[in-house]
Amino acid sequence: MQHQKHNIGFGPNPINGILFDGAWLWEEYINKLIGTNFYHPKNKLGIDAQQLFSKSNNFSKNGRIYPDFISKNSNKRIIADAKYKPIMNIANKDYLQVLGYIFRFNAKMGFYIYPANNNESESDPESKMYLNEGTTFENNVKHQEDIIITKLGLIIPDNKDLTYSDFSQEMKLNETQLVKSIINDQDVGY
Repeated sequence: MQHQKHNIGFGPNPINGILFDGAWLWEEYINKLIGTNFYHPKNKLGIDAQQLFSKSNNFSKNGRIYPDFISKNSNKRIIADAKYKPIMNIANKDYLQVLGYIFRFNAKMGFYIYPANNNESESDPESKMYLNEGTTFENNVKHQEDIIITKLGLIIPDNKDLTYSDFSQEMKLNETQLVKSIINDQDVGY
């Protein structure tokens, strides 16, 4: 990527390959599934940047941000973030990022959409998280009912015996379930 050579493929047996940005590809794939209900700023192209801060009312470009997805329903705004990583690796900075977007866009709900295997499920009790309030210093920590972030996996069939047709059919079902999970949360409120 920076015109540097790597130690793979030297000698009489060259190795050919291709590099691609899996996280970007995942995000664009998710956009194909939910894009009719969400705005999708494109950070790689610098399109539709949002501003985190402004000075007075001039809306100058302070704190340029590119949330992956902002729902078009302004009454029940949802923020969604496509994460091309395992569920257990979605943590810390990821939480702060989506939480910042939730506050910026007056949303009450956020989603991390990640590729899941057959052993992972969005019905896992740890996948729905409520924002805490209070402090451990005052021994008054409790969760709020109105700010929810959900880790929502799109299950990718991993059965090696599936034909391409079977795999495609399962993927269509799983994609439909993912979209329904997001839209149902938006339709029924928070």
